[in-house]
Amino acid sequence: MKKSINDFLKNPINYNIYKLNIAERLLAFVVGFALAAFVAHTFFEFIILDIVAGVVLGIVAQPILRKILTSNRKNKLLLQFKEMLDSLNTSYSVGKTTQAAFVEAYKDLSLLYGDESYICFELQRINIGLTNVSTIEELLADFALRSNLDDIKTFSDVFYAINRKGGNIKTVIGETKSIICDKIEIEQEIKTITSSSKNGLYIIMCMPLLIVPMMSGFMDTGGAGLVDIITKLVAIAAFVIAFVIGLKITDIKF
Repeated sequence: MKKSINDFLKNPINYNIYKLNIAERLLAFVVGFALAAFVAHTFFEFIILDIVAGVVLGIVAQPILRKILTSNRKNKLLLQFKEMLDSLNTSYSVGKTTQAAFVEAYKDLSLLYGDESYICFELQRINIGLTNVSTIEELLADFALRSNLDDIKTFSDVFYAINRKGGNIKTVIGETKSIICDKIEIEQEIKTITSSSKNGLYIIMCMPLLIVPMMSGFMDTGGAGLVDIITKLVAIAAFVIAFVIGLKITDIKF
């Protein structure tokens, strides 16, 4: 990642904001359009309704994709941050200074994740800041604010307390690293467990799309009467509500 000092200091990444590029917007629209059109045609078999539903979901799918990609990016950053803690703890254990520890962390993580990884970008920014008379407390606080991750904020607060109020940095960083890393591992295990529940939820939501076409082969399910339309709309609404509730139940906040 070749950037000037001004790029690192003036253009940091805000991990709470993800801007979709043209390809991602197009992908979200096409997937949303195809899904909505398929569902609408399965239940109603009315071309105009298929197109309208497809366009609406195609537009709605873009902020949904943005939210998913934002979450994935922050989760990737968190896992990389965990490796940074391991590297810093090793450096402090052998008596290195803070500046030397962060330089060494960049070297270690650039080999592990590459120079263009999120954590390497942040480490480069910290290292450049330290050589330009910025304090480590300020740099870590800014990192924590932009990431909006509790574990990074905790680490920033610990560093502030050590540097401002004194303390054995080797011992405190080691204990902090152990606590934060254990917390991150537990969070990842919980996410793995809940992912199976989410997969089951997705399968259940797909069942009507399989059952309705199968039933149409044995009986006429494509009635255009008002009662038929209302019944199908109520059924779809019930499934959507159940799906949203299911996602909220399996979405555990840490």
